[in-house]
Amino acid sequence: PYESLIQIEKVNNLYIYYNLSNAYYRNGNLGKAILNIEKALRLAPRDREIKNNTEYLNTVAGLVRQKSFPDTFVQYFSLNEITAASAVIAILFLTALSLFVIKRKLILKKAAAVSVVFLIICIPLFALKVYNEIAVKEAIVLSASNIRSGPGENNSDIFTIPEGKIVSVVSKNGNWNNIKTESENKSLTGWIENSALGSINA
Repeated sequence: PYESLIQIEKVNNLYIYYNLSNAYYRNGNLGKAILNIEKALRLAPRDREIKNNTEYLNTVAGLVRQKSFPDTFVQYFSLNEITAASAVIAILFLTALSLFVIKRKLILKKAAAVSVVFLIICIPLFALKVYNEIAVKEAIVLSASNIRSGPGENNSDIFTIPEGKIVSVVSKNGNWNNIKTESENKSLTGWIENSALGSINA
């Protein structure tokens, strides 16, 4: 029932993703369990239970997620939160500025100035979140797979990627995806079939 809500009804709900993740883990499908908990984490990045489950599933998969401070700070807020905050602050700024032009009160000028400061903070955060979660196409490897040198089974295997690994999708060619992943501080690229990947992007 949860899958039909997502695929047919296009529901984007953290509780559905969270419950799906638990169900897939109980059924031994680690790849899809990680995929759904990552989707839940994007919607509720500060939820302790979701964060704990994400760390646990990555540990079970033998994966280590290393993040820099800027990444951690940006991921502290969800895209929905930053979008709503930016919209509210922009409205407050325009309102304060408009009232200041009409009434010329110092308090309104200060309110507009404070709003500008918050906008300067929110806009780069919003841009980074859009880039990280929409512009950059990320996916989870649903089952351990051999990565090939080109799009097709006739191409040679160049490395193996584990189940649950997060990868960036660079391009597509038919039923194949060109992916990039980080391994031992170096970038690796290759091709994997569509069926072996689950997109994190909403």
